[in-house]
Amino acid sequence: MLSSATKAAANVTKSLAEHDIRSSAREASNNAREAARDLNDRGHDILNDVSGYANEAGQKVRGLFDRTLDGSKNATHRIETEIKTNPVRSSAIALGAGFILGALLTRR
Repeated sequence: MLSSATKAAANVTKSLAEHDIRSSAREASNNAREAARDLNDRGHDILNDVSGYANEAGQKVRGLFDRTLDGSKNATHRIETEIKTNPVRSSAIALGAGFILGALLTRR
């Protein structure tokens, strides 16, 4: 049978092992929480970056759209002015263009 000193040593060893396991579990849990926080922070940073890029791209597209719209308004105004200034010449050009386009579309 085991002596009382051996039993005491076994109990001490058992207590130390349980303590080591609990400490390791706490440390692993803390490391997991810290890793989750880091991952969450990185996710927010990436989301903010993507959001900023999307916002910048949207502003560029809006600027391009506005410039295109202004250009088409200016072209329309110039064409209207030309038609009002020279109605006969404008009608002759439209008639000729219509005739050519009709001839091209009816050819087979």
